[in-house]
Amino acid sequence: MVITASLFMVQPAMAAEGNSGQLVSVQWLEKSLERDDVLLLDASFAKMYSAGHIPGAVNVDVFSFGGREIPAAEMERRIQSWGVSAGKKVVIYDQGGTYLATSLFFDLYYHGFPAEGLAVLDGGLAKWQAAGGAVTKDPTPAPKPGTFRVAKLKEDARVRLPEFLVASGDPANNALVEALEPSQHFGGAKFFDRAGHIPNAIMTPAADYYNVDKTFKSAEEIRRMLAYLGVRPEQQVHTHCGGGIAASVPFFAMKFMLDYPKVKLYKESQLEWLRDDRGLPFWTYDAPNLTREKTWLSGWNNQMLRMFGVSKLSVVDVRPA
Repeated sequence: MVITASLFMVQPAMAAEGNSGQLVSVQWLEKSLERDDVLLLDASFAKMYSAGHIPGAVNVDVFSFGGREIPAAEMERRIQSWGVSAGKKVVIYDQGGTYLATSLFFDLYYHGFPAEGLAVLDGGLAKWQAAGGAVTKDPTPAPKPGTFRVAKLKEDARVRLPEFLVASGDPANNALVEALEPSQHFGGAKFFDRAGHIPNAIMTPAADYYNVDKTFKSAEEIRRMLAYLGVRPEQQVHTHCGGGIAASVPFFAMKFMLDYPKVKLYKESQLEWLRDDRGLPFWTYDAPNLTREKTWLSGWNNQMLRMFGVSKLSVVDVRPA
């Protein structure tokens, strides 16, 4: 009862500052930073944190553990080392407009920390500095270990490969929302051993969810963007990316800003998909027949075959000179 009351006491204060759901503004943080029940976590890389951070922020480098499965007991110890306790309002930020803060948000949410006790600083460090907020290079002293316990994982927030595989073949009822850039989605850039994307993936780069000032776009604007791409609230949504970190941006936006009822994150993402022994399909462009660097292309584009009318294929190179 004490924990619940503490968390609900924070909510009216947030609402009074015009904040929405799990987003808090720099104005709210400026007024709340000294409160005992507020814990500020910087999810940036350690070098970025050392270059400048909000005073009092505890550094949690997401890439020091993100993207891989960690036993619950070990994750509990990590979370406690950050000073996380039940009843705290945990505010997370990064440089602004990236996926680090939302990834840490997801990790805490998945390990059972209540959503109403979590928030992302809208606009991150960039917005904080633009508003005249103080920044320091002095490291924050190690916090007193928190008391948070991982009692039960929120498995309903994650999708596993068997369910994700079935969903890929049923785009009418499922939306496989991908958070990668066009060059990766269409096969121009190869991050793993094969280029492209999971069949029927819907490309929504993480950057598309943010404004120029690195704050999130409005819920209505994101809703219109997703509707244009064919993502509907009644579908089961599975967000994914290369290694499960960038996927946290659409997950956060759809579940906590748009209140879509069925949103899951595929933590293993393309990394697991491509490692599967069955050799699961991987598309370039948006259909399996539109692939880059087909071996037949050089053969059928042979000058002799074209001269005698055997090949009716024309190839136009539209790349800059």
